[in-house]
Amino acid sequence: MTPSAGAPPRLDRTMKILRSEEAVSEAVLFAERAVHSCSARCREAVALAACELAENVGKYGVQHADPRAGTISIGVRGDVVRITVTNAVRDPQEARSVMAIVARIASCESVAELYRRRLSELFTNPGAPRAQLGLLRLAFEGGFTLSATYDAPLLQIIAERRCEDD
Repeated sequence: MTPSAGAPPRLDRTMKILRSEEAVSEAVLFAERAVHSCSARCREAVALAACELAENVGKYGVQHADPRAGTISIGVRGDVVRITVTNAVRDPQEARSVMAIVARIASCESVAELYRRRLSELFTNPGAPRAQLGLLRLAFEGGFTLSATYDAPLLQIIAERRCEDD
C-alpha cells in the first residue's frame, strides 16, 4: 500500500456480527474483502484480528438495543488498517478486566515475552478459566497496537497496524 498523507479513508466498512455458527467465518470473509488491496501479510493479520475479535463478541457480548453493539468496523487510511469492535457487556467489571488486559499489552516492553509467559501458564495449568490469548495474539502474531474504551454498556477494542509492503 502506498501511504497518502492527509488523504481521506480509502475504506470504512462496518458489519453487524450476528450470534450464529457462521458469525466468525463471515467476519473473516468481511475483513479479507475489506483489505483485498493490501499485502498478503496484512490480509492475514486482519483476518486473524477479525476472527479473534468476532469470537470475543460471541463469547462475551450480550444483546443490546444500541445499533453499535456487536459490530466490527474496518478502515484503511494510507498504510494503516484500523479494526474496531464494539460490544455490549453485561458487567462493568468485565469491561474493566478487558481494559486492564489491553493496557498491559499496550504498555509492555516485550509482547513476545508476555505471549510466551501466557502460553507457559496455560501449559502448566490447562484447566485455567478463559485462555485470554486472543488479544495477545493480535499484538504478537498480528503486529497490532491495541487500545480500548468503555462507555457503559459498550466496550470498544481498537486494533491498528501499519500495512506497508510487508
